[in-house]
Amino acid sequence: MKQVTMLIVACLLGATSADELLEIITTTGPADSVPGLVTVRGTGLTASCHPMPELPIMPGWPKETSTSANFAPSRGIALADFDGDGRLEVIMPSTAGQLHVWKYDGTYYPGWPRTLPGMGQYAAAVADIDLDGEYEVAVCTRGMTSGGAVCVFTEGGTPKPGWPFTGLVGGNFSDSPTLADLNGDDTLEIIVGERNYPIGHLHVLTHRGTEYPGAWPCSLDHVPAMGAAVGDLDLDGKPEIVYASYNSLYVFEPDGRLRAGWPQTNPNGGYFSYQSPALADLDGDDTLEIVVAEHRDGSGTYVFRHDGTILAGWPYRFPRWTYCPPTACDLYRNQDLKVLCGQTGIMGGAAAVLYGFSSTGSVLPGFPVVQPNGDAAEGNIAVADIDGDGDMEVIFSSNVMYEGKGYMYAVHHDGSAVSGWPLRPTGFTYLNGATVADIDGDDSLDIVVVSDNSTVMSVTVYEAGVPFSRAVWEWPTYQFDMCRTGLYRPYRTGIAQPRTQASVRQVAASMVRGVLLLPEGYSDERGASTVLLDISGRKMMELAPGPNDIRHLAPGVYFLQQANQSKTRGQGVCKIIVAR
Repeated sequence: MKQVTMLIVACLLGATSADELLEIITTTGPADSVPGLVTVRGTGLTASCHPMPELPIMPGWPKETSTSANFAPSRGIALADFDGDGRLEVIMPSTAGQLHVWKYDGTYYPGWPRTLPGMGQYAAAVADIDLDGEYEVAVCTRGMTSGGAVCVFTEGGTPKPGWPFTGLVGGNFSDSPTLADLNGDDTLEIIVGERNYPIGHLHVLTHRGTEYPGAWPCSLDHVPAMGAAVGDLDLDGKPEIVYASYNSLYVFEPDGRLRAGWPQTNPNGGYFSYQSPALADLDGDDTLEIVVAEHRDGSGTYVFRHDGTILAGWPYRFPRWTYCPPTACDLYRNQDLKVLCGQTGIMGGAAAVLYGFSSTGSVLPGFPVVQPNGDAAEGNIAVADIDGDGDMEVIFSSNVMYEGKGYMYAVHHDGSAVSGWPLRPTGFTYLNGATVADIDGDDSLDIVVVSDNSTVMSVTVYEAGVPFSRAVWEWPTYQFDMCRTGLYRPYRTGIAQPRTQASVRQVAASMVRGVLLLPEGYSDERGASTVLLDISGRKMMELAPGPNDIRHLAPGVYFLQQANQSKTRGQGVCKIIVAR
């Protein structure tokens, strides 16, 4: 059981009137006999607050559905545009054993909801896993201590052939799956951890539901503790997998071999629990650092280099526990990355709960954020310009509830409170965080919040009423993207070319009012097709000769690239700029 008590908060960061009698929620860690088990209790404490105006809720929301009284949802939602209408579907598993997909207006997408073989406690991942031109939804499930599976569904809710995957021992799969292309064939592998107390197994699965070639699955020295992160840590042209058991932080090659210098076991006597890592180049040497947190004796934020050494200036030690996955971001938009991480509160008096750090581990001006009556900031953190002031804000959650409503907080980059916050969704927001996106395709920013009140899960979409584009966010959701890679990708104001591997010829194209025109009859002897890539090199859509409607794309820089039927990639690309 989590051996720390959380401070109760009422008048937090501008929440101001009415006497409040508060409740708190805690959860057991991955090494407990029943991990992820929630406990809710009253505090007997009150505080005086004054309500403030809150952001409006989008029509059709919130959506409420049943959930387990023992296991609360964690880490929020997934988003994808299934039908290409420029609006996003909202994807959410439930610990009542269902997977829900709602359209932007709160109605169910055709074919949903679907029954899961177990409880879906953690956020789903979504991408075109098998290159069939449609999205797939991947989700992990669990039982009380065993009986989980990994499921992959089509957009219409049909299980994909070869799924579900039930593991080596029918164990729990109790975090989000991570989707990544490990061998460069453009299909995505699914990376999941399986509980087999007192040890665990890390699986890498192909899109067909079979084990990936190599040493997989790999055994861990304790139970799985977090979601995986994937990135090319050392610039060798191959992605590495970062994962943790309760005891140790691992870095694996795509074939399952351990990297030299890994694992790092119990740094400073600490343990890993739910603090999924962020990958980012903090020191500017083009290799990636691993930002992760620990609890118990080693509690705090750590930054490891790709070789297993700790970056100078780190760790920053916390006085208390944390389950918070750290976030890396360009908080000041000056191309100097910062680190954000939260921790628990205390049972009386003020408590520092949200920290901001420089890349060298010093605390930023205005941080830590202090809650006058305590609280905890252990949900996933989002970073975006939510008020249209041109600066980044930080969104973080709470583990307290008053009269059936929780709290979602926001501070400016200097740690000061954002007007109109906290948001007050139904139920606890604990271990969940906000996701920022344009849900309804109106070019304005929306904020999705997941909360839980005993047996009811709520998904609420708030309308921030400020313009939305790639320029207005730094870290939008749990583990950065819907593939849950944990890999930070910076916003670039200049023109960049995605990293690719082989050569192709350029394509002439033009745009008129959101329609991209490719030359009629375009083809070549290799049967090449043309794909549209975003600035990170991720495939957005395949284009046909003639007019292609791209009005649903967010403003930004995109690239056209030819890809032949053997799926080779190329250096020759054409840049386009989508603007409104």
